[in-house]
Amino acid sequence: MMNANPNAFRESEMSARIKTWVFLALLATPCTLHPQTASSPIMQQVQQQNTNGASAPSSHLGPSAAPEDVSTVKLMPGTMVDLHVFEETDLDGAYRLDEHGNISLPLAGSVHLESLTLREAETAVGEKLVSSQILNTPHVVVNLDEYSSQNIVVLGEVSSPGRFPVLGPRKLIDLLAMAGGQTALAGNEIVVHRLGQPPDVTEMIHYGKDVNDPTALNVVINPGDTVLVRRAGIIYVLGAVNRPGGYVMQEAGELNVAQALALAAGTAIEAKVGSIRVIRKLPDGSLMETQVDYRKFNKGEAVPFPLKPEDIVYVPPSMIKTALNRGYSILSAAASATIYTTR
Repeated sequence: MMNANPNAFRESEMSARIKTWVFLALLATPCTLHPQTASSPIMQQVQQQNTNGASAPSSHLGPSAAPEDVSTVKLMPGTMVDLHVFEETDLDGAYRLDEHGNISLPLAGSVHLESLTLREAETAVGEKLVSSQILNTPHVVVNLDEYSSQNIVVLGEVSSPGRFPVLGPRKLIDLLAMAGGQTALAGNEIVVHRLGQPPDVTEMIHYGKDVNDPTALNVVINPGDTVLVRRAGIIYVLGAVNRPGGYVMQEAGELNVAQALALAAGTAIEAKVGSIRVIRKLPDGSLMETQVDYRKFNKGEAVPFPLKPEDIVYVPPSMIKTALNRGYSILSAAASATIYTTR
């Protein structure tokens, strides 16, 4: 039987110990695997997009994480966009739309983006790269970097009139909420002047507090438009009424004589109800008086006379009732008078 070589035995034992140490070192060290594609520029852009919370790039999809209004915003001259082309990183960067609404891409040339949404801008840039024979199937993402916002002006009977910067179209109800809502004197007519229209060309929208009209609520107001909330008409009730004064034609903007007298807390004791008159100012400046029969519409035998803004309802006092009322007042005062005695 042959004896084993001592040197060979020692070398074998040392080799086994080294392998054991290497194995234990690998177990103690955390290992992270990196795919080979992670070093490519395209994958870096995808990882960056995923880190920012966006989905994978697509030539048909805009940015998935976007604040309100960005999906419908129209690019305007002066707006700066952030452009990413995943197949050609040399085209990445910030581009500002010039006064004509164009951006200039290296090698591709000018691309018109004015009045386009972000999604439409991505399509326009992709088509330009294809037509310029730079890329066959480009994947483009366009984000807003700086936006040249426009204002919508809200005036009239709102709590906070002024200019409101917007990124895109807004509904009328949203603008009224941004302006703090309508005041107590607001009427049921809202005038809208569109950008680019002559000053005398306006739209009239009937919108009242008691009118739940979805058409009026969903009217779209575009950047550059002006909204004017008109004040409600005022009628005046004077004469022999318990609370004379001016009253706003609120809600639907309609008021008749019976409602006006009710707002004035009714007629006074000395009122001559058979001679109630409505005084109306005509467009030529003249005045027209119309006598109304209070007794008939109070009994439901006639329709109350409809009023218009700036009408005056005058209830004349009756001389006899006034004299009697004065007599009653004197008797009442005498009955309640304090009796003084002198010595």
